[in-house]
Amino acid sequence: MAALVSVILFFAVFTGSGCGGRPEDEPTKYTSQAGLEKLSREAAKKPGAGIGSVSDNPGFFLAKNTTSGTPTSKDIDSIIRPVLVRVFKDARLVLARGPEAPRWDGEVVEDRLVYSVKTVLIEGDGDRLHGAFRAAGFPSSPRLGSKPQHGRKNVTMSLFRSTSLRGYSFVINVDMAKQQIEVESYRLGSHYDRLM
Repeated sequence: MAALVSVILFFAVFTGSGCGGRPEDEPTKYTSQAGLEKLSREAAKKPGAGIGSVSDNPGFFLAKNTTSGTPTSKDIDSIIRPVLVRVFKDARLVLARGPEAPRWDGEVVEDRLVYSVKTVLIEGDGDRLHGAFRAAGFPSSPRLGSKPQHGRKNVTMSLFRSTSLRGYSFVINVDMAKQQIEVESYRLGSHYDRLM
């Protein structure tokens, strides 16, 4: 009789602890990762869940939106960010710096703005962005030529734009390795812009 009670107790403890359950009884236990990935995708699609698409840039959701400090950086942000949002769904300003020391060739970067965009930067995005800037009224600059310059992991372009505040000479770098877009505003009058 004692042996029978021991067997019943053992069976009750064994099945009550969950050790005898099937893997599909728990939503996070799958023999393959396909089920877990499906759950993750569904959770990500819920409002406020952050990343909602495989094309979304994880760095964008981690980036803190900063404010531009100088009047010129605010002016630059007001003309650059709308184009970035149009092409990449959203953009956050992650760095804004004012004037830098003159370079060896006399060039002066007056403002440097760095953006993180919502979608992952991939090959072809530099050309798309260049086309969007041109469509938004940014003439190309002779600084780098009329077409974007392609590197292994980046695309660089040079553009002009004037606002009610002043005129700007931009070099914009789409960096696919860092997943960022850097905007440099150069002092006007440079021989690279052929304005002298």
